[in-house]
Amino acid sequence: MLLVCGQEGSGKTTIIRALLPHTPSGARVDAEDLGQVNPCRFDDAFWRLLRSNVAVLVRNYWSAGFENVITGSFFRTRDDFLRFRELVPEVEEVFMVQLLVDPDERRHRRLTRAKRTTQEWRDKVDQFDAVDTTIAADQDGYRYLAIDSTQMTPDQTVSVIVREFPEIYGVRRPT
Repeated sequence: MLLVCGQEGSGKTTIIRALLPHTPSGARVDAEDLGQVNPCRFDDAFWRLLRSNVAVLVRNYWSAGFENVITGSFFRTRDDFLRFRELVPEVEEVFMVQLLVDPDERRHRRLTRAKRTTQEWRDKVDQFDAVDTTIAADQDGYRYLAIDSTQMTPDQTVSVIVREFPEIYGVRRPT
């Protein structure tokens, strides 16, 4: 399982989608697609529901023979990851990509992307969406890769992920 995390506007959805064509026996579950509710409250009940829905789909893909599931957009901290991990105990290997983006670039992305949001929404999300360090600090249970994609295209970011996780994508190529 490959998990993609990062702040809103860091490129999670873009990278999850861009990785799928490179992923052998792969499937993708972007929780952003599953978490579309109105009203949207970032409370514990919402995050529990979202984790549960992602876990069900991930398990369904595994049952159907898709060995490598790419997912993300449903956890903010290591504790959130651990809560999700309890829902999918059968997974043997977990690979974690944390997308990091310069605040000015993140702001630009959020204002210019196809998914339009209001300033009120962005302010609300920012209350809950600080840069998390717990995922990087305690990497027990997963292989971790941080990517500062500020100056990178999605294809460049995907290339780094493919190169760094040969267990999924094949032989590591020299940089």
